[in-house]
Amino acid sequence: MKRAIVILAFVTAALGALAIRVVVEGRRALGDGDAWQLRGRPAEAIRSYETAARWYLPLAPHVGDAYAKLRALAESPHEGTPPPDPKQVAVQLAAWRAIRSAALATRSMWQPHADELAAANVAIARISAGVPQAGTADPAWHRERLGRPTRPSLGAIVLASLGIVLWIGGAIALVRRGIGPSGGLVRRVAGIAGIVIVVGLGLWAAGLYNA
Repeated sequence: MKRAIVILAFVTAALGALAIRVVVEGRRALGDGDAWQLRGRPAEAIRSYETAARWYLPLAPHVGDAYAKLRALAESPHEGTPPPDPKQVAVQLAAWRAIRSAALATRSMWQPHADELAAANVAIARISAGVPQAGTADPAWHRERLGRPTRPSLGAIVLASLGIVLWIGGAIALVRRGIGPSGGLVRRVAGIAGIVIVVGLGLWAAGLYNA
């Protein structure tokens, strides 16, 4: 029973530390985006907002705020008519692509922000169809390509997999060698196991972020 309590405490602490880092980094990126907006630098703002959205944690306020700010940049104020400035088109396209990229990067067993992803695919196809360099003026062609399944990079898979191995290995070491027969902690072994668990969680999160 004591072993289970100790393991639960370690896992809870590791997950709590990871969640705090996600929220802190997400809020920082969101603030950077607002600062770039005030300076009239939408391209930099879009990159910062995308970073904030990629620091995904269910119910974290900064994620929803990041998508909302990207949508504000992506949606034309002149609905039904092309924006008069080509630079505005570029900003809209970049914002929609950031929404799509962030949504795909945070998928796992389910797809968070599926509505935003679907809207981004439609908008990117519509805007790209009006760009001569895009290859074709048929929006359906662009939607079909955008709707194809995507896979995470090999590096991200390796990083996340290594994180899982370290996480599980650290937990096993903690159970088998980090707790003495009397139920007390073997401090040196338990400390090393705890570090391995935290590092594993960090690598797993980094792999998901860079997927």
